Amino acid sequence: MDITEHVTSVLAPLKLDVLFNSVPTGATIPNQYITFLEINSKPALEASDHEYETERLIQVNVWSKPNYFQLVEDIKRLMESAGYERTIEYDAPKQEGDSHFNKVLRFVFYDEY
Repeated sequence: MDITEHVTSVLAPLKLDVLFNSVPTGATIPNQYITFLEINSKPALEASDHEYETERLIQVNVWSKPNYFQLVEDIKRLMESAGYERTIEYDAPKQEGDSHFNKVLRFVFYDEY
């Protein structure tokens, strides 16, 4: 499975920029956008040297200048309805010079073959 394509399509109903890993260099940064990456991918089910299921740990970062509570709730709803299980979420500390607040969500997804 192309996890980049899958996450992008799952979050498409939000009608926001959904970007793999980061905003491209030189791009205009919107008031709200989403980045994501695959943190880890490992076999979840193996037999006779064949992998039948892969466990994928996906991190979704919500970047926002305004309040992002409802956006985060919508992301959780969409991801969970697509089979992702939320494992953790937290507010990343805002650093000097940061223009956006950042909410981090991590999900696990089991990709069956």
